[in-house]
Amino acid sequence: MAIHTAQDLVSVEDERIKTLYKYDLLDTPSEVPFDKLTRLAANLLKVPIAIISLVDKERIWFKSRFGLETQQIDREEGLCVSATLADDFYLVENAATDPRTAGHRFITGAFGLKFYAAYPLKTRDGYNLGTFCVIGKEPRTLSAEESEILRDLRDIVMDKIELRLASKTAAARQHQLLNTTVHDLKNPLTTIPVRADLIKMKKNDPDMVDAMCDQIKIASLNMVRIIDELLQSGSMEAGQIHLLLMKLNVSLLVSNVVAMNQPLAERKGQTIYFSAEMDVMIQGDEGKLNEVLDNLINNAIKYAPADTNIYVRVKTRINQVLIEVEDEGPGLTAEDKTQLFQRFTRLSAQPTAGEHSTGLGLSIVKVLVEAHGGRIFVESEGGKNKGAKFSVELPMLNHQKHSTSH
Repeated sequence: MAIHTAQDLVSVEDERIKTLYKYDLLDTPSEVPFDKLTRLAANLLKVPIAIISLVDKERIWFKSRFGLETQQIDREEGLCVSATLADDFYLVENAATDPRTAGHRFITGAFGLKFYAAYPLKTRDGYNLGTFCVIGKEPRTLSAEESEILRDLRDIVMDKIELRLASKTAAARQHQLLNTTVHDLKNPLTTIPVRADLIKMKKNDPDMVDAMCDQIKIASLNMVRIIDELLQSGSMEAGQIHLLLMKLNVSLLVSNVVAMNQPLAERKGQTIYFSAEMDVMIQGDEGKLNEVLDNLINNAIKYAPADTNIYVRVKTRINQVLIEVEDEGPGLTAEDKTQLFQRFTRLSAQPTAGEHSTGLGLSIVKVLVEAHGGRIFVESEGGKNKGAKFSVELPMLNHQKHSTSH
């Protein structure tokens, strides 16, 4: 049997309160669906009072109440607090004689509470926010059927609470998406008219005009990349991932993506070392795998300092091909690793030459790799120049075996 110290209990309660605040229910206006459920509970179970309570640090606040005018009460042990700390059904058939409620002011005072039954409002991650409870002023019990009714109503309440949080989180993500998009598009959009004006001023200097045109091209491509990522993410949310599968030489595919990114690396004084086993064949969507590889190699260039090395390798394992992209950048923290493939993630490392990111790239990469029946994982110790190595595993066609060449 586990023995919990007072410190353990305080820590659990702190986490419970933190979870309660995350749901953002306290002090919110009454909502018709919740009020209908408390009224339904009172009518079905033939009790004068039904409450959806939330247990805060020093108070118990009622999200919905039927048969009671009070909006909140001070927190004290017994009843809602005890039911919130319980794992499951909490029943007091006669509060006047029950030692758990001895001295509670609602029992000894004018209110005259005698009967109390509740199920805790348990979140998906196991924390109890409060209770769905029914109260009577005469001793009684609940039959198994009545207890089931109360539990079902509690489940409906929690479904609505979880849906409410999901909607709030989705709205926050949309807001974040808007801010991210505006921020990431603003810089290249500002670059284009400035460079166009410089071209007009320097039209007699061909080298300067060429340089300005290159910068406009890069800014435009950055905008295309941002918009493509946003469109790709939207399609994935709608479940619209369609793969055009064909036989592909993965060594050649990776080699082409390395070549496309070579100019970006050269601008930062970086060297890309590519090695591959010859003619490794897979079944895949060429365009989508190009996106995966381009994102990983581009990230290595983006986050690694100037004058460092990037290693891209294609290896074979039993029934699988392994594609590795390794850099000499700052690496990933433990927190980075937990958030790495989530949407809109901003990592602790920052691009080393002012590049921008929507925070969608790696989440898209993960979905595309898994759609091909593969997996992606990362190795990184973190710390200065420790770097990160992203590895993509894909099913190999016909379980080939090949000799190695560089």
